[in-house]
Amino acid sequence: MTDTSDRNFDDLATRFSRTIYATPRGQLRLMALQQDFQDLAVPLNASQVLDIGGGQGQFSLWLARQGGNISLCDISREMLTLAEDQFAAAELPLSTELAPLQSVSEAFPGEFDIVVNHAVLEWLEKPMEALPLLTAKVRPGGYLSLMFYNLHGHQWRQLMNGRTHAPASANPRLRKEGNAPQHPLDPDEIEQSLRDLGFELLRWRGIRCIHDHMHQKIRDRIGQDAVNRADLEAGLQEPYRRLGRYVHFLLRKSR
Repeated sequence: MTDTSDRNFDDLATRFSRTIYATPRGQLRLMALQQDFQDLAVPLNASQVLDIGGGQGQFSLWLARQGGNISLCDISREMLTLAEDQFAAAELPLSTELAPLQSVSEAFPGEFDIVVNHAVLEWLEKPMEALPLLTAKVRPGGYLSLMFYNLHGHQWRQLMNGRTHAPASANPRLRKEGNAPQHPLDPDEIEQSLRDLGFELLRWRGIRCIHDHMHQKIRDRIGQDAVNRADLEAGLQEPYRRLGRYVHFLLRKSR
């Protein structure tokens, strides 16, 4: 069962495909994730991949094109339909289930070579309770790709926008409209919890640590390619990676 406070994006599915995934920031996110998998030579051909809360399946579609066998669940029927349409257009197989993270073991029994969970935890009412559920689906020696909304990047952005009185809270308008994540997460807390669950952190990347903090006029002047190169480079370096709007952890489960 899903917590009734967990966010369902049925009402925003089409809007997300237009305002996030088809934009430079969405493309930068995909570039960063792809680079991490390539840099660490994660074996994809014939791998069994479980995308939990996979939404429209943009990243899983890339994994499928590298030879991955994709299973995907989400609580949004509209999101699943968009994912199914994308895979059908690419003539690639996809197994889907309408199910929340909390029911993933019933929807997809067994363990997987790769488990993907991107931009989901921050929308859950109890995000830390989800970590044991995610990690249980990874086979020994397998990989977990976890991307979440970063507390530090959120607070820095709020401060830069003048919300010095409440940097940890969400913009009231965005929260009311349902576009603001409920629970920005501390990467150090997430890392420690995953280490305790038997995982080794292979990569910590900040995503949009340059893009989101650079004025639009500057981005227009230097060009998106230059912004992307700077973001991909700085996202792997301290202290800049801590200011990313999102954090991507790529981890491996101990054998």
